[in-house]
Amino acid sequence: LGVGKQERVETLLEEAQGGGEVDRIIAAMNKEARRGELLAMDKAAVLEIGEAAEVDLLVKEVMVERLLLHEDEFGASAKGDEDGEGEAKGRPAKRARTAGKK
Repeated sequence: LGVGKQERVETLLEEAQGGGEVDRIIAAMNKEARRGELLAMDKAAVLEIGEAAEVDLLVKEVMVERLLLHEDEFGASAKGDEDGEGEAKGRPAKRARTAGKK
């Protein structure tokens, strides 16, 4: 173990570069930076970028999860309320949009 500190650092760096670890870390950092840029943009700009790239930004699975979260927080959808399913499933009744407004 008579290797100097600088030599050990260089050896570890070479091993990491050879295994692609450094490239993965840099790619992850770049992805996170891009995520921040996109989140800072307004919705219309992000939609425009998605359309230009021909990417379906309206992923059904994501929409379903968001609807379920919304229903859990605010109550069942209008369809669920019509046939009485909203309260039967243990969800709170849907709040009126005008509740609390005068």
